[in-house]
Amino acid sequence: MPLLKIGSVGDPVRQIQTFFNLLPTRLVRLKIDGIFGNRTHGRVLEFQGTNKLSPDGIVGDQTMGLLEEILRGLGLLPGPGPQPAPAPSAVRCINTEMVGMTGPDNLFQQVLPARMMTDMAMFRRNTPGDQLRFRPLGMDFCRLGIFAASKGTMERVVILALPKAVKADRICIAITQGFGQAADVLNKLGWSNPLSKPFVEFALLKHVVNRYAPQVMASRKNMGLLYILRAGQGSHELGAFAKDGDFTLQVLRELVTLTNNAFSFDAVEAFTYSSGISDFNTFIASITGKMNVAGTYNIDPAKGAEAASGGGFRVQFLSGQTTNGSKAGFEFLPHPRWVNEALLRANERSHFSYLHNHALPNYCLNMGIELT
Repeated sequence: MPLLKIGSVGDPVRQIQTFFNLLPTRLVRLKIDGIFGNRTHGRVLEFQGTNKLSPDGIVGDQTMGLLEEILRGLGLLPGPGPQPAPAPSAVRCINTEMVGMTGPDNLFQQVLPARMMTDMAMFRRNTPGDQLRFRPLGMDFCRLGIFAASKGTMERVVILALPKAVKADRICIAITQGFGQAADVLNKLGWSNPLSKPFVEFALLKHVVNRYAPQVMASRKNMGLLYILRAGQGSHELGAFAKDGDFTLQVLRELVTLTNNAFSFDAVEAFTYSSGISDFNTFIASITGKMNVAGTYNIDPAKGAEAASGGGFRVQFLSGQTTNGSKAGFEFLPHPRWVNEALLRANERSHFSYLHNHALPNYCLNMGIELT
């Protein structure tokens, strides 16, 4: 069931309000209005405390299951009827097909190259004159799996990167820039076919192994990365992931099973970069209420567009290249703040290309994670 918490609305909220009103309480009887406000939150906390559940005020599977069990035991709720048929499997592992290898739990060891990372101990937030400092990050490893996720005729590759030795307790979902702007290059890789091997290899190396996975794995959070690979099929680059939160939830659940419980998604974070902002807010709206969206990261969005938070935190970065200067609500990282970056001087004549296409996507995801 979707997670229900303050801000949730609709029939699922009406149902729990009705259920709680069937039980004794010291609090005011709930109005059945389908709005999860402070009184519904208080009733949830009371029920959880009385029944020795973690008092987080959120109605998830555990709280709802116990609520139904108690009501059924009191004869206030009928027994379960015929169960609907399970949804057809949406996900299959394609490690061998794409890279010629696999490993335990459909994951294999992947080298992450040595690189530089922002020294966050020296970082001063919202300080325009602050020059970023950098520290070397040695070669590392992660566990990686490549999967095909399908709904109807739509199929997309998802790449899962997890810490090398421990179970990740949260997942960060990548909604990257739109690929249509690079169609001339990507057409040569067969990107109209979501399972084109050259296309998958391109995204795996450029975006996952050399850009985003090292930033997630080097952070203080015990977090995995789920990279959704766009495909060149008209306006449907993200396929079912664009608007179908139930599908995204099903994919996450099946990935947990396929990897033998190698990660959980009790908390979900998400980030977008550049023109990805055009899909991002729709995607976040589709998963909000179905999973716990802990927060989002917005990296140099087109036209400085604001990102949705999903009800959690939000960290946003601008280079000044996609906007005319700074903007409230964003950490402003224009050219002068990058003067210590190793390759900046060699790219002085192309600020936009370097800052927007290299500096921000290669550093800011880790910066955002460390700031939260």
